[in-house]
Amino acid sequence: MIRPLTPADLAPLARALAGLPLLARYGSTAARLEATLASALARGERLRVAEGDGTPAGLAWFLPAGTLALGGYLRLIAVVAGAQGRGTGAALLAAFEEETARESAHAFLLVSDFNADAQRFYVRHGYQRVGELPGLVLPEVGELLYWKRLR
Repeated sequence: MIRPLTPADLAPLARALAGLPLLARYGSTAARLEATLASALARGERLRVAEGDGTPAGLAWFLPAGTLALGGYLRLIAVVAGAQGRGTGAALLAAFEEETARESAHAFLLVSDFNADAQRFYVRHGYQRVGELPGLVLPEVGELLYWKRLR
């Protein structure tokens, strides 16, 4: 089940996601992730949770409009370690696309150049690599720009 994130989800979700290698590489700790997600929630950004067995199994964080004045931006999809490989990421991506398509004709996202699994995931779901932003977040990492026409 995909649902909006609530304040009660913040601490357990941040703890579950902070240990993921990708988030650790970007310096994310549970406390930092919880504070960042709380700020996003307060700003009204879209945060959706995949729930499995009554606990958060993953997160999609996105803006449905505004990117390049054309589309939505998927800021983060993350699936907790025990829920990976079960379609949770695909369900979160579908929720992002469905909500974004109501406001925008395009979807954009960034993928780290070292994250080959994520690159394959997005290509399987119809995204095209359209560029690279070298050193955008970390000096040694290129962020690959992906795009998909939603309507």
